Amino acid sequence: MMLKIILYAYTQSVFSGRRIEKLLHDSIRLMWLAQNQTPSYKTINRFRVNPNTDALIESLFIQFHSQCLKQNLIDDNSIFIDGTKVEANANRYTFVWKKSIQNHESKLNENSKALYRDLVEEKIIPEIKEDGDSDLTIEEIDLIGSHLDKEIEDLNHSIQNEDCTQIRKQTRKKRTEIKKFKKEI
Repeated sequence: MMLKIILYAYTQSVFSGRRIEKLLHDSIRLMWLAQNQTPSYKTINRFRVNPNTDALIESLFIQFHSQCLKQNLIDDNSIFIDGTKVEANANRYTFVWKKSIQNHESKLNENSKALYRDLVEEKIIPEIKEDGDSDLTIEEIDLIGSHLDKEIEDLNHSIQNEDCTQIRKQTRKKRTEIKKFKKEI
């Protein structure tokens, strides 16, 4: 079910876990694919980040792409840039050798893998990081605050015990930065 959700969302150019979760509530197609289940964005992101499913999604993407090509659902002979159609294949020969097809298929698989890696690096990973950055529980915020307080106390002790003015100055700068972070939370 999760694979269906993720692959459909990718076809709709939706890469954020939160947006996928929103689609689960809004899109009838996605509701049908998910069988009216609505996993949270955290569940979706954990599923995508898991190393086992990451390799599975990549292989499914490549298989899906090659299957669409075989069934003539998509065409690699044309390139679309801003709605402009440019022919990519200017071959004047009408016959194709078997070995040429096999070489072309392996190159196509390599290109599909590269395309998927680019998609993951440029779209999916930043969206996952953006989703994961915002929600902290109260306990996590308190824990971060206590760690910052401890660090400030340690820096205060090192400032008092240090004789060199340059080192004290650098330590005070660090302490000031940590205090800024403390105020933000």
